Amino acid sequence: MSFENFCIVSQGSLDFKFQKIKIAIEDIVMLQADSNYTHVYLSDGKRFIFARTIKLFEDMLKDYSFERIHKTFIINCDHLLGYDSKTESLVLSNNLKANLSRRRKCQLKRQLSVLN
Repeated sequence: MSFENFCIVSQGSLDFKFQKIKIAIEDIVMLQADSNYTHVYLSDGKRFIFARTIKLFEDMLKDYSFERIHKTFIINCDHLLGYDSKTESLVLSNNLKANLSRRRKCQLKRQLSVLN
C-alpha cells in the first residue's frame, strides 16, 4: 500500500503533504478507526481526523512501538499506563481508553507486561 502521496514518514514524524501538518510519532497516543476515517489522538490532547483507513496508518507505523489491539484501535505502547479488567480495555495517557480484542488478548498478554 502506498502512502507517499498522502504522508511522508521521516525523522520520527509524519509529514502530511496537503494538510501541511507535521506530527511527531512519539506524540501519538492512539489511533481509532471510524469507517474510512482515522482519528489520531496526541499526548497534548489534540485530535486529528484523516480520510484514510487505519490500515494505512498501521503500515506507516510498523517500524515504531505501535500495536494493533483491536480492529478499530492502534496504540502507542510508550503511552500505555495500565489495564482496566472491568472493561477489558487499556488505559493510555490523557485518560484515553482503547478496547482490547478477545482474540488478540492472549497474544498481547505475552508482549505487554501490564496485562499480567
